[in-house]
Amino acid sequence: MRQIIGLIFGVIIFSSCSTPMNMASSNGYIQQNNTGTIDQSLFNSQDRTISENDIKKLLDGKILIGDSLRIALFNYSFYSKGSYYFKHYVPWNDEEFLKTQQEYINALTSEINGAKKVNKTLLMPSMMADEKSTITNLRETAVRLQADFLLVYNIKSDIYYKYKVLKADETKAFATIEAFLMDSRTGVIPFTTIITKESHRKKTSNEITTEELRKKVEKEVVLMALKEMGLEIKEFFSKN
Repeated sequence: MRQIIGLIFGVIIFSSCSTPMNMASSNGYIQQNNTGTIDQSLFNSQDRTISENDIKKLLDGKILIGDSLRIALFNYSFYSKGSYYFKHYVPWNDEEFLKTQQEYINALTSEINGAKKVNKTLLMPSMMADEKSTITNLRETAVRLQADFLLVYNIKSDIYYKYKVLKADETKAFATIEAFLMDSRTGVIPFTTIITKESHRKKTSNEITTEELRKKVEKEVVLMALKEMGLEIKEFFSKN
């Protein structure tokens, strides 16, 4: 009898000392404190479902954004079948191609690094992901890089070959960039964007070929889209 009374007394003491600041959901994770801030993942990768209770927490909650952020960048374009890299085979030892890729990276990172809250941008090597990588896989890779946020972007660009108004010495190109920003700690995606740009140029020199003109215009329009995306992300961190 004394043992039973002691057990009951112990349970009462334990219950009175516990704090309701963090509540565990049905999937075993501790996600949200009583201020409405989401501080851990609500996504259970095992069953890939979200409970009704967790859906409410996600829609009503908010994430905290620090003042010294590390942003991991992943270019999904190398795996997207609709991208330039799948439509046009480009050897990896091509100097012009490699220089162009570096210009794309510089155009994007220069804008993102301009945000006061961003401390560092990290490039996720292509060997760390592939075409089968899921959002969960990418998030885990970003965590390994100790990145607070993961930016995944996809570049699609091409020439308007059927643009009837164009003459033989003219080229018109377009570029579309899709991107999303994921919080590594929670898996929440607080920012997405789709940007489409186009550019038109006429050949003014006999030294440049039509093919060179097309590459130049396509490169120009991709840089325009990347810079605008970088500015949007910079603005997002400035307002949050």
